[in-house]
Amino acid sequence: MSTIFEELVKDVILLDDIMLSIRSDGAIAEVRLEKNTPFRIKEPWATIGDEKGAWHVHVNIQETKEAKFIIESSEDGRKRYSIRFFNSENRLVMRVNFTKMYNAENEVIKESLTRYENLFAKYGKKETIVLQP
Repeated sequence: MSTIFEELVKDVILLDDIMLSIRSDGAIAEVRLEKNTPFRIKEPWATIGDEKGAWHVHVNIQETKEAKFIIESSEDGRKRYSIRFFNSENRLVMRVNFTKMYNAENEVIKESLTRYENLFAKYGKKETIVLQP
């Protein structure tokens, strides 16, 4: 049985210029995904990356309750695009960052923006998606 979490992550790993951020108390891990990064689910864990490779991430999908599409302004006038996954206590579990959104002239790259907008549209143009009741 496929879940919204599973479908969303599968869609994300098909894209170019994606970076995952995982935060814990006192540390942040950032991982640049390669297109078609391995992904599998063995309840209750989802594994992004290859366990035998240089890196991988485990996400407890039973604890991951919602995803939010976020667009925020930064101090340099650019916008940052991400999808953030939260647990039942509204704590950040994982962040999917869309990178390389601007060119050297500080103009948004249309193809990059379209990747984000297409994914947002596919999931109903909802800023918040409930993954589990």
